Amino acid sequence: MKKKKSFFRHTEGKILILGLGLLGFFFLLLLFSALFSPRSLQTLLSITATNIIFGRMAGLSIGIAEQINTPFLILFSFFIEAIMVLLLYPLFVQSWNKLEIITYKPLHDFFERSKETAEKYQPTIKKYGIPGLIFFVLTPLAMTGPVVGSFLGYILGFSHLKTLTTILSATLVAVILWVYLIGHFEEMLVTYSHFISIGFLTAAILMGVWYLVKRYIFVKR
Repeated sequence: MKKKKSFFRHTEGKILILGLGLLGFFFLLLLFSALFSPRSLQTLLSITATNIIFGRMAGLSIGIAEQINTPFLILFSFFIEAIMVLLLYPLFVQSWNKLEIITYKPLHDFFERSKETAEKYQPTIKKYGIPGLIFFVLTPLAMTGPVVGSFLGYILGFSHLKTLTTILSATLVAVILWVYLIGHFEEMLVTYSHFISIGFLTAAILMGVWYLVKRYIFVKR
């Protein structure tokens, strides 16, 4: 308990508090949508879940298919990714320093995979500095993006302020660029929006089932 209280006095703890505050605001936004626009709530939840599970491009595709107002879609998608960074970055810093305040195996496993990815790209990013980190965030590949990018910034020795400023700025630019690029396929996305939503939902369910089978059946054997 003493370690957790001490954590919240440090910069990492304050970053986590900021992330929790934004998460609270996010839930208020969903509550507002539930009360005044239930259909919008379903779309916002779909964008959120798809972004977290499949990434930025998938989440934005759902938003464009549902013909959400473009500025709102950009801000909402950026908001989702900013919350993930502000929540996971301080926890990763603690994990890197062997001072984990949350002992949750899936989260621990995610941090371990992220460490491997960050260490893999570290020499290249270190060579190019901030521009390299920005390119890493913009790249739509597995285990790249703002969350792992923030971990990489810490490993490279950047300050919290430099890391988060770079990552969040690059994230906003990336969201704007992808909205513009995906927007060229808006007509097709709108036409097949129902099938797209079902497809992502089915894939998410299959991934969840596979995770449970792998964890509770294969491990026991």
